[in-house]
Amino acid sequence: MRIQKVHIGGWFQRTTLHLSESWKFLKHGATSLDIDHAALSAAHAQLELVSVVREMGPLEYIYAESARGVSFRIYEDGLIILERAHSEINEDFNIIREYYDNRLSAALNLIFSKGAPVPKELATIATILPYIVTVKNAKKHEADTLLTQHGEEAYSFVSSKSVEVYRSPGIIIINNLEDEVAAREIIESQIFFREFKTQLHRYLDIHRALWEEIRVIKEAGEIRGTDVDTYRKQLAQYQKTITLISARIDQMPAYVRTRQKLMQTETEDAYLSPLFQFKFETLLDTHEYVRHLWAMTKNYLASAIELFTELGQKSTKNSIASLQVITTLGVVAAILGYLGRETLPTFTIVGAGYFILLLFITWLINEVVSRYYKHKSYPVDQDDLHAPTA
Repeated sequence: MRIQKVHIGGWFQRTTLHLSESWKFLKHGATSLDIDHAALSAAHAQLELVSVVREMGPLEYIYAESARGVSFRIYEDGLIILERAHSEINEDFNIIREYYDNRLSAALNLIFSKGAPVPKELATIATILPYIVTVKNAKKHEADTLLTQHGEEAYSFVSSKSVEVYRSPGIIIINNLEDEVAAREIIESQIFFREFKTQLHRYLDIHRALWEEIRVIKEAGEIRGTDVDTYRKQLAQYQKTITLISARIDQMPAYVRTRQKLMQTETEDAYLSPLFQFKFETLLDTHEYVRHLWAMTKNYLASAIELFTELGQKSTKNSIASLQVITTLGVVAAILGYLGRETLPTFTIVGAGYFILLLFITWLINEVVSRYYKHKSYPVDQDDLHAPTA
């Protein structure tokens, strides 16, 4: 078996506008955004670039080579593919992964740090990328040994003509795919396909977690008035997350259709498509399912926010009503006290003290009543709290 190259990659929604910003940074170490110059220079120096060119094709891309033996392509749709010519397999894995995680991703995150943020639920998830290893003349036991040495086990094996594909969660081995251009296109589509599904799975997991947290809040039974604002702020944070993720989900179908057209146009060998199992229709169906789940989550959250807004208004209304009662009683008492007088009262120290005492008693009564309504438990409506199975 002869190992040829090691590849990894990732995908996040981008456009040709982002590609221009990436080009400016990679080629010149500059950006038009308000980013600290020292941080920008440090991020650019970390990449150790020796060549950066911009290429045209079905999708425009930037091709760059580094002094660490890692080269990469950044496409206008956001797909990033890194490769390294084989030297020693463990060293290949370590160098290419370190370059992606600590250098390239860090640099791109810096230049795209302005604008709508990535939700923290996504930012804190460690990306697990499969290594894609191209080899030649590999025997089955040699491929299995390579996987076993790295704690992997093949869950799928497919072949067509002389080309064989071994899949495990962390490593994909492609054997005897001689056409370098076809190999590159297949690897790009493989990484895009896997990244797309991974993102959808993340969104499904976040939906489940958020729904459960909202459900716990809404099924509390009774909520004290003092806790209403705390819950409303928590729900508002969920609303921000749902809005950001919903926008990302809505962007995704266009990228699938573009990649699907490229695969149908450029992969002329009919045997390659079933070999790599690119079922774009299934991908779009899965996307539609997740999109509907997020629409349900958004509506579920809106009902929770509306409920706690009403509870807050109810608590405030009760406090205001108590103050109105106290004020009315005070005015009535003063009027009754002066109805029998023939002259206006004169100012005395005792009178002033008595007036201050009345103010204090009024404040104290209002504070007691206000605290009562704030700490009063309000029932939470349970009518719409049945979560879908997802």
